Amino acid sequence: MPGHEELRENIMSDPMWRLIVDKNSYADFSVSVSPAVERAVVNGDAPPTIFLNIFDQDSITIGVNEDPEQVLDLTFCRDNNIDFRRRVNGGGAIYTGTGSAFMVYFVPTSHPDVPETTAEAFPKILTAFAETLTEQFGFPARYRPLNDVQVEGRKLVPTSLKIENGVMTFRFVVNVKEMNTEIAGAAMPMPPEKVQDKVHKDLQSRFTCLEREAGYAISAEDLEQMARAAVAHAFSGTKLEFGVLTDVERRYAEEFRAEYDNDGWLFGKSECNRFRSDMKAGDTVGYGREKAVGGMLWATLAVRDGKVFHAILNGDWHPRPIDAVGWLEDALVGVDATEDAVCDAVTSFMGRDDVEFASVEIANLMAAFGKALAAQKLVG
Repeated sequence: MPGHEELRENIMSDPMWRLIVDKNSYADFSVSVSPAVERAVVNGDAPPTIFLNIFDQDSITIGVNEDPEQVLDLTFCRDNNIDFRRRVNGGGAIYTGTGSAFMVYFVPTSHPDVPETTAEAFPKILTAFAETLTEQFGFPARYRPLNDVQVEGRKLVPTSLKIENGVMTFRFVVNVKEMNTEIAGAAMPMPPEKVQDKVHKDLQSRFTCLEREAGYAISAEDLEQMARAAVAHAFSGTKLEFGVLTDVERRYAEEFRAEYDNDGWLFGKSECNRFRSDMKAGDTVGYGREKAVGGMLWATLAVRDGKVFHAILNGDWHPRPIDAVGWLEDALVGVDATEDAVCDAVTSFMGRDDVEFASVEIANLMAAFGKALAAQKLVG
């Protein structure tokens, strides 16, 4: 019997990739099956995998660096029985409807066609995907930086990306059916900064769906053909063979569900979990928002005795690695609560070789942190 390392090498070198087609809600899939397959591919327990998931109910996920208190109307979601989770990947809040789909690439960066950085991955993968949509369905899909596929300014496919531990996890939400924009807009109120550079400003005009653009009903077979064509376009020499989740992956999924399907994880980037209970008389807190090309930035700085004693940086951009955001937050603790001191800390952090904030610049970060410093108010 081959050992684990030999088995892993065989899996990674085999040109045959696995295609899984299944039905789950977006919210549950994102905190269970998706990280389970990623772990299995990283560990060599599974081959490179393309997962096509068709949603069996409406739900919302927010990005790993988002606070549900900032990006969702929690009262509306609960009153309307809208399921929501905080996922383990970057990007922003996404509402998905029944019948729409989620496609995920879990592929090793050792493959010659798999990019190793966020800046390379988005244009390569999404240009190929947009061209696939145009070829298969006959409408003018285009890649729009940083991480969308659009049709004449209307968002069709939002995406998120994680490149860690030798594996690229690229997640596409394919809006197949018409979205209930009234419900989605109420559940996910947008800050004005988010749409300042968009052609279409309101949710109804900003989003489109595959069936509207194609002009006909899209079947599961159409989506499978789309997935196969997109993979063939992006990655040369690959073949897809139907597969299913292994027992190991199902066990991983249950472990991840236990870890991520709870309020502790959901509010992990919220003030309520971070520092509200630690605030004292005389402490101040301020907030700042800024839109970078890479996404929205939400800065929170709590100040005590002239120094930052807690920092939170939230947003819908795509940091690499995911933990890098926490490193920056930690680097700001103890820094003088002045723009110069904060800028020095941010500049030093952004100079690290092991960090990539794709299309987020020092100036963007300082715009958000500067607003948070300027808006300091006493608590209590």
